[in-house]
Amino acid sequence: MFKQNIHNSQVKKVDPSYFRGEVILHQVLGDENSKELEIYHVYFKNGATTTVHYHETDQVLIATKGRGIVGIINSNSIADFDIEDIETVPLNKEGDVVQIPAFKMHFHGAASKEDFSHIAIRQMYFLDNSTNEIRRAENKWESDIILEKYGTLDPSSRHEIADKIERVLQNVITNNEETKASI
Repeated sequence: MFKQNIHNSQVKKVDPSYFRGEVILHQVLGDENSKELEIYHVYFKNGATTTVHYHETDQVLIATKGRGIVGIINSNSIADFDIEDIETVPLNKEGDVVQIPAFKMHFHGAASKEDFSHIAIRQMYFLDNSTNEIRRAENKWESDIILEKYGTLDPSSRHEIADKIERVLQNVITNNEETKASI
């Protein structure tokens, strides 16, 4: 048995290529104290979000403070900027829950210029149907997807592509805010 508090659990170092803006990541459960689950309490400051990514297992997000957004990208590539079909789900109330299917590209974080936090839950292992073996579930981040599409790029070119993706996602977040304001 293991007891932990989401508010004072271990702070993990954040990889800046996984987030846009300031994020504080508290690891509630992981390799040190669980054989199956990863649980994080994530604080997104002043409109921060994740970059586009996917996980090899389902992810569950539970809002704990503020207003946030989840965007599911209904296309196969972000590197071609073919990300016009984005389904958004607001996380406006403490306790709102969203489930993101495995292998579905998405982003999540704070609504425009707000602070937001959520609990993120994922299984660490899954049955890989291609090998019929249980293996550790991985994440594929925006930087990995760009690298797969274009190969090794100079930092300036990678940054330019990431900036274009960020502009698209910020427009989605802004438009989502404007739609809510007009209702």
